[in-house]
Amino acid sequence: MQESLLSSLRFFAQDGDLDIEDVDHAAQIALEDGRISPNEAMELRGAIERYRAQLDPQALRYLEDLVAGRAPQLVNRTLLAPAPRGREKELYAPRADVVALQERIAWLGVACAIDGDFGPATTAALKQVQQNLGLPATGLLDSRTLSRMNRALGEAGRPALDLNPRARIRPDAVIAVKGAGDRARVKALQVALNAISTGFKLGWPALAEDGAFGGKTEEVVRLAQALVYLPATGLFDTSLAQALNPLLKKLGLTPLDERAPTSGGGHDGRVELHFYPGRHQLKVYVLKGGKVLDVYGMVGGEEGADRVSSSNPNVRYSETPAGRYRIEEISPHASGTWPRSYVPYGSELRLVDDEVQYRAGDGVWRFATGPRSEFIRRDPPPMTRSGYLNPDGSLPRTYAGNDFGHLRVYLRDLATGRLQTHMVHPIPDLEQNTKYWADTRALTSPSVALATLRYSHGCEHIHPRDLDEMTAKGYVAPGVIFVVHSYDDEPAM
Repeated sequence: MQESLLSSLRFFAQDGDLDIEDVDHAAQIALEDGRISPNEAMELRGAIERYRAQLDPQALRYLEDLVAGRAPQLVNRTLLAPAPRGREKELYAPRADVVALQERIAWLGVACAIDGDFGPATTAALKQVQQNLGLPATGLLDSRTLSRMNRALGEAGRPALDLNPRARIRPDAVIAVKGAGDRARVKALQVALNAISTGFKLGWPALAEDGAFGGKTEEVVRLAQALVYLPATGLFDTSLAQALNPLLKKLGLTPLDERAPTSGGGHDGRVELHFYPGRHQLKVYVLKGGKVLDVYGMVGGEEGADRVSSSNPNVRYSETPAGRYRIEEISPHASGTWPRSYVPYGSELRLVDDEVQYRAGDGVWRFATGPRSEFIRRDPPPMTRSGYLNPDGSLPRTYAGNDFGHLRVYLRDLATGRLQTHMVHPIPDLEQNTKYWADTRALTSPSVALATLRYSHGCEHIHPRDLDEMTAKGYVAPGVIFVVHSYDDEPAM
């Protein structure tokens, strides 16, 4: 067992992260009969200690429960799928991950164009792979399909499919959130949560079965998500419905509707975002009809700043300008000004002739370093090979050093109609699993927000988990109004 488990974990740990699908795949290989012997438990404890710093909280708890012999079967999560109508393809499924999937489909003997587009052709090809592997032909890349594909790839001597962690932790289709959602479906959820708490003697707070998704419902949703090894987001999404239904079946109760809602983000109306950049605030408020729905930590440029960057003469540090803006686009970002951001976040990396190549969303490998680098004539000069390496000298499978994180939000000035150079984006070091899963509610404290997010050169910094949650809730979407207040403004709510 030890060699197969450790070798699987070693491979998946190359990108610096180990999530729930990684450890589930490793455990499935190691524990053929689904049981764990005392010797296997001891070896598994050693693996936990070896990779503890790289395990996300759900993956760590799953392995610890597995050692203790009490881990149930994981929910079969959808990981990559065609974008629903009205959703941006790159936001829903990063093109670099789609390219990697298409390549593996071809390696498994099914013709598939490598173009980064998860459209009808890729769906049909994936269905054929699933049929060949004896799986339901859904055309969706789910946890079980990923595990079965990776086993077949290993048997063929091919590298496994190791998705960018963001592809697997962004919430699935959101059914309801605090303050919004179909009342009938929220009531069904509340009934289900109360029944599960009673039936399995969990002691969760009892919920009013009134269809109103308030703070107490959100609290119990987090408890339910932790129970089934899902990210504790507090969102009622399709993964949670799928995970709770086996428990409801055991109790002989009606299952939850697992279908995605027809309106995105669980919201039925427009919201506005109001950012207060003064160091006494450092918050962005989500307003709907004058009511505060949510508050998140956010940090902009330092008040009074007006200087050129010492490391990059093309960049000036300045205040974040006040104004009314409209969200124009949410997508990965590559910049011609910041050398760490020449390569898009999530791009696959490899070494060729001792230089780094990257592959973004079109399937083409290009040199990022060396005399053949496509960035060779840029100012400032591109990073050298060492800039892409891990501390131990190895090359990560995917690039996570982009200054703008995994997503950035483009803003358009409503007064001038111009796209802005300041953008809403995360800090790359917070993308690591151990930091991504920190309790971001603490960031509503200005001192914590400033220490964690740090002053920017003028952009609006936000935690990547908060950006993902706001996107899932429908707060961050094209057309939403984003208001930047002056540094001495106080909220009027």
